[in-house]
Amino acid sequence: MGVPIANPIALQIFEAEVLSQKTFVEFGTVIENPAPSLIPSLEISSLPPNAVQANQGSALKYQDVTHMVDLYGSAPSHEQAKAVMNMFVCAPRPLLSSQQVGIAGNFPVKILERHPFTTQTFIPLGLSPSEAYETRYLVIVAPSLPPSSSSEGLPVPAHTDTSDRSRGNGLPDLENIRAFVANGAQAVTYGVGTWHAPMVVIGRIPIDFVVVQFANGVAIEDCQERELEEEREILVAVKRPHRRWWKL
Repeated sequence: MGVPIANPIALQIFEAEVLSQKTFVEFGTVIENPAPSLIPSLEISSLPPNAVQANQGSALKYQDVTHMVDLYGSAPSHEQAKAVMNMFVCAPRPLLSSQQVGIAGNFPVKILERHPFTTQTFIPLGLSPSEAYETRYLVIVAPSLPPSSSSEGLPVPAHTDTSDRSRGNGLPDLENIRAFVANGAQAVTYGVGTWHAPMVVIGRIPIDFVVVQFANGVAIEDCQERELEEEREILVAVKRPHRRWWKL
């Protein structure tokens, strides 16, 4: 269990944005087909950026769409890490009712976690943007505060850039949480040490995720959790979905 952290404001509400690489760049990488209407063919005269023909012209290969990072070499235990792939079957989470016009409901943030020595990629299986009306998921992240007495004892990479607040050494900055709504055609990579909420599926059906990261089996080096104090409330407001919302 995580150690509680204080939130100086009793109630905060953050509105979830549509997920895109431009809006998420501070925290990691969004993986999606940049040209979903383009059917692979040898007849294509102009390829999209970073794409090459593959499989005898029946496929387009987009290269280096995300990068796995392993910084366990500087972990205090010196335990060697390995790349692991797990599956998370995530049931939809209930939303709290909201009286605000255009808001489907609010999700209460109770805990944040980070993986200080590795990236972590969530890849949804078997979904497409057309299923947005039934299934979506929230990506909730926070930058890091500077190191303090409250974050002592949390191992981090020796060469962490403390000027990079999204991946710094301290506890999560609760006043600057960001939230994003992702569709089933998007995967997401959390950058090394990025504070984030556990996966939050919203809608009517579960999502199966393949999760790719490094791990060495030392709990405090693989995952660090922090709970919010019970008397503090942080809510993520989720807009009602509308037609072609993922193209906005």
